Amino acid sequence: MPSLALNKAEMEFLGAVAGKRVAVLGSGDGMVPLALAAMGAKVTVIDPANSELDVLLVRTQIVGVELEFREAELTNLTPLGKTWCELAYAGQITALLEDLGRFYAEVYNLLLPGGRFVINEYHPFRRIWKQTPGQPRVARSYFERFQPRAEEADEEDITTPGKAVPSAPAIGRFSRYEYRWTVSDHFYFLTQAGFQVSGMEEVGDARQHWEIPNLSGLPEQLIIAADKPGK
Repeated sequence: MPSLALNKAEMEFLGAVAGKRVAVLGSGDGMVPLALAAMGAKVTVIDPANSELDVLLVRTQIVGVELEFREAELTNLTPLGKTWCELAYAGQITALLEDLGRFYAEVYNLLLPGGRFVINEYHPFRRIWKQTPGQPRVARSYFERFQPRAEEADEEDITTPGKAVPSAPAIGRFSRYEYRWTVSDHFYFLTQAGFQVSGMEEVGDARQHWEIPNLSGLPEQLIIAADKPGK
């Protein structure tokens, strides 16, 4: 059931994926690449490490789909070649990227002319609150772009959705900071890379079970569709 992995806005932005070559940047929990493959896409998962590969391989056998796996730093995708996929997808990874502009430029090079890049991010507005019970209290400015990663921060400063950011191998120039890109940052770096931002949706406003403060009413996810101009 693709709807378990992709929300309505993502499905609309991705469109008909059957038969298309799709690059999924970052394996995550593996649900998105499995969903896309089940919808008929030819999916390549690109990740800087293969720590979740065994689990994902078992899931492909259960679902009955095939995935291709490529290991690469997400800010250096040149070794994978250029202009070979029609769609690219990235979910919940930019908080680990020091050079957002370079990442978007690398994805731009992967796409064929006329290709589309769909991005899902935990909404930047939800990243500024103290992780204490009750009504939200601001912990830092929305415009503060980085902070020490969760395992190095004080407990009340942990604001990563769900759990602390795990130690991870290099995703390009990886540091001990967590990056908190604003909505305008995403728009700016996409356009600088050459993309035309064709759609943007803010999805959900419920309080999630792992969020300590009550963030009900704030946008939950930021979904962006960006197109590489055609010939």
